[in-house]
Amino acid sequence: MKTEANISFGKHVAFLRKLKGLSQESLAFECGFDRTYIGTIERGEKSATINSITKIAKGLNVSLKQLFDYDT
Repeated sequence: MKTEANISFGKHVAFLRKLKGLSQESLAFECGFDRTYIGTIERGEKSATINSITKIAKGLNVSLKQLFDYDT
């Protein structure tokens, strides 16, 4: 479900992914996700679980704090 929190989080994931020079598909592979999952997160269409968030942070090589360090 698209919420402001999901949209803000997704935009930040997309920003960090692009900053690292990764495609959605390559980040999904690093995280062990289906290739379409990152897109749904970045568009704010899904709420990521804490397990998925942890995998995204590892895939981006950032801390959880850095993953959530954005203005809402």
